[in-house]
Amino acid sequence: MKKKSITGIIVVALFIIGIIAALIVYKKMQMVPEKSQVGEEPETVVLSADENPFGIEIKKINEDYDLTRNYYKDYDNTGLQKYIIPVIFTDKRSYIAEMRESGYCQYGYESKEEGLVAEITEQQRKNWLELTEKDIKRVIEQNKDEELYHFRISDDYKILYLDVSKEILNSQSTFTAKMSSLMTLTYDSEIYHVLNGTKNWSLQIIVTDMETGKELENIKFPEEDYNLSIETWDNL
Repeated sequence: MKKKSITGIIVVALFIIGIIAALIVYKKMQMVPEKSQVGEEPETVVLSADENPFGIEIKKINEDYDLTRNYYKDYDNTGLQKYIIPVIFTDKRSYIAEMRESGYCQYGYESKEEGLVAEITEQQRKNWLELTEKDIKRVIEQNKDEELYHFRISDDYKILYLDVSKEILNSQSTFTAKMSSLMTLTYDSEIYHVLNGTKNWSLQIIVTDMETGKELENIKFPEEDYNLSIETWDNL
């Protein structure tokens, strides 16, 4: 995950699109409370086909867009619950802008002391949790018929199992799709546990070879990085 590559860029792009799409769906599925008075909104642009082959609306964040709590002119967190999002896979500016517009939370901002903060009502917490669990099940179901990899996850969403074939290294599109799903499941696990009060969230990722059943990786994310490569099989 530390190495820069074309595949990595594609994976991150796919994940960003997935998060934006999820936020849009959430916004349509619930009645959002009346908006607080806010500062300057991010500029909305539709990128060209070359820049955005998916053809969806993407936010272009103004350089002076306020990421802090000062964005809200009538901030009042009475009765709200505060949660810290420790790990995100998109840039924080885009994440905060989409979080604010989606209705996921009452207030979303960056704090120097705490990091990325979401302040939400109990109903918003329940809605976010419900959609997170549905998304986990969707991704697992969506990938169940893949020939080169399969996902399973424990009932408490703390352990993610990945069975993968070495042949996946010969298909960049399949490898990219697998990585995109892996990142989505990792993010969903994080949100599920953070919203349930877990202070030090982590996800155990156990990877096994589909053909031999031998363990390829067993890591604790985010303390350890996921890094599946040809060397992984060579070191069996």
